[in-house]
Amino acid sequence: MKLAWNTAAGYGGALITALILLVGGAAPATAAVNVVATTPELASIAREVGGNLVTVTSLAKPNQDYHQVEAKPTDVVKVKNADVFVRIGLDMDMWADSVLNAARNAKVQQGGKGYVDAGRLIRRKEVPTGNISGASGDIHVYGNPHYWLDPGNGKVVAYEIDMALRSVDPKNASAYDANYSRFSSAITQHIAGWEQTLAPYKGQSVVAYHDEWVYFFDRFGLRPFGYLEPKPGIPPSPSHVNSLIGRMKESHVHAVVIPSIYPMRFPELIAHETGGQAVVVPYSVGSEGTTDYITYIDAIVNGFAKALR
Repeated sequence: MKLAWNTAAGYGGALITALILLVGGAAPATAAVNVVATTPELASIAREVGGNLVTVTSLAKPNQDYHQVEAKPTDVVKVKNADVFVRIGLDMDMWADSVLNAARNAKVQQGGKGYVDAGRLIRRKEVPTGNISGASGDIHVYGNPHYWLDPGNGKVVAYEIDMALRSVDPKNASAYDANYSRFSSAITQHIAGWEQTLAPYKGQSVVAYHDEWVYFFDRFGLRPFGYLEPKPGIPPSPSHVNSLIGRMKESHVHAVVIPSIYPMRFPELIAHETGGQAVVVPYSVGSEGTTDYITYIDAIVNGFAKALR
């Protein structure tokens, strides 16, 4: 049975009792530092920094919309046994608050030495300045939360995880620092290659499904032309898609890039009508054949290059 939780949800007495029994009967943590992350990308970076000194679990699964995760009672047990908890922040994974509250693990609560808000040091983009209402769509009040799509921010996330691992496991601090340095250097080297791959298309425009690419676009010098969603989180309508097709034809835009969780009906129609192609890129680490954060970004970069040719 799955339980759809959010930060405003209350708990019935029976549910609380069940969770306490689950948590109380949980097996003790192993000798390795136990890291729980909200998403596969954060989990992948945690594995890079922790190496063989950690075990890592992601609460969200590959190709699971991070806005709409259904937390399970077993997730509470995972967080109860966690030494480090890593989340996106920026009000993206608020569903995790219910898991944290039910787990009652002081070490990974906000302010605890094992709590990591991976977005804390990110230079935020698209922070809303006007009034926000339900008609605005899925607007994030602290800014666009999809910062991990800029690989430079992957290094920032790794730094935050390194600091938390050092705090909960100080005897292995030097190993974590070495792993962080190795990962950071690998990202720097790959960024040079990724920039070279996308350099021929700098300044060109791309159509996407959801407004999640601002960090990626700014990193690689691309431009958003429009989105299939008329507003963030609002499904595309035929009239909006027809309008988008018309504007693309007028502006000679043909590139359409779609993460793997979204339906292809409208993207394929747009590609057909504009003479382009709708290229699928992985939504998460673990989808579309990706195995870690670097192969994930690599697949995305190559997908954009393919769409822009």
